[in-house]
Amino acid sequence: AKDWQKTQSVELLVTDAEHIRKTIQGKLPKSRVVLRAFGGGLAKTASKAVGVLFAGVEPRQEKHVTDLADKIVKGVYLGAPESAILRAEALSKKKGSLWCARPAAKDAPRRRQIVLGAQLAKTLKTDLCRKVNLRAQGLGKQEEASFLVVGIFKSGSTDLDGFFVHMALQDAQHLLHLADGVHQVAVFVKSAKESKPAAATVRAALPDRSLDVLAWDKALPEMAEFIWLDEASGYIFLIIVYLIIGIGILNTILMSVMERTREFGVMRALGAGPRRIVVLVLAEGAVIGLIGLIIGTLGSLPLVHYLETTGIDFAQWSDGEAMEAGGLAMTVIKGKLYLASAIWASLIIVGMSVLAAVYPAIRAAKTQVLKAIHQA
Repeated sequence: AKDWQKTQSVELLVTDAEHIRKTIQGKLPKSRVVLRAFGGGLAKTASKAVGVLFAGVEPRQEKHVTDLADKIVKGVYLGAPESAILRAEALSKKKGSLWCARPAAKDAPRRRQIVLGAQLAKTLKTDLCRKVNLRAQGLGKQEEASFLVVGIFKSGSTDLDGFFVHMALQDAQHLLHLADGVHQVAVFVKSAKESKPAAATVRAALPDRSLDVLAWDKALPEMAEFIWLDEASGYIFLIIVYLIIGIGILNTILMSVMERTREFGVMRALGAGPRRIVVLVLAEGAVIGLIGLIIGTLGSLPLVHYLETTGIDFAQWSDGEAMEAGGLAMTVIKGKLYLASAIWASLIIVGMSVLAAVYPAIRAAKTQVLKAIHQA
């Protein structure tokens, strides 16, 4: 809803979410569209009470777009299949330890499930299939509901693990008296580069002025600023690397030219003009750049493959703590090689090699024949 990003007020709702979802999927058939509701309240057990933030999600959709389900260290995620429940029970070595994650009997009331952070579970002194009461103030009177803990996650961020809760969307809507309203319709596309065109497409399909359509950098401004600073520092580093490459090639070719002064004098005496000498030295620079490029590419491929498949696990250097950037907790960061970026970098390297050879080429072309031939 308009201005929700700024205030995050519970009353700012998207009221026709299902229709909006169908409209978006019609325009962006390859995207995933999920509905979410957010709120805050008080979580209580028999021994402790603590303030929490909660997100109401669609479990089957959510596990495809976020990695929280992969960070469950105990139990299962919301709406887990029977096979996942059996595996979790096998790990716990307690038969029936996750009875609360199984569907209730037809005549029994539906069990409300939650997953919460490991630190929050420790604070509340709760465990799997234990009851946690949540009290929240929504659009109506203050509401309180009982939930059963089916999963405990560890994101790597102490703050996130200490106050965050996931529950089913319908339970969040009941707790906050939202009816069918949601706070966010999140659209996930293949890559960040598709975000702005996708936002423009959605904006055109939804002319309702009471709605804000935000690309990812507007929805996560802190993360966007972090990435911008990271890219800026990366470009500065690349400029320094290119300058080092240029100076190294310039030094190599200049020394080669100075050591072959007599050979250039002989070539000039045999009829080679200045232009041919310049072309020869520039070609040498290009060949040096190409050879370096090939060796560097072959040498970097294993590292690139490792970064794309395994990535860098920052938690191993920080006692399991995640690295936080722009409000997001990151434990493993993976790389992505874009072909266009690799081609541009390769062209710049070869171009720098040729450019670095310009001065040595001009120096060689100006070689004085008699003086050069008599040089020892």
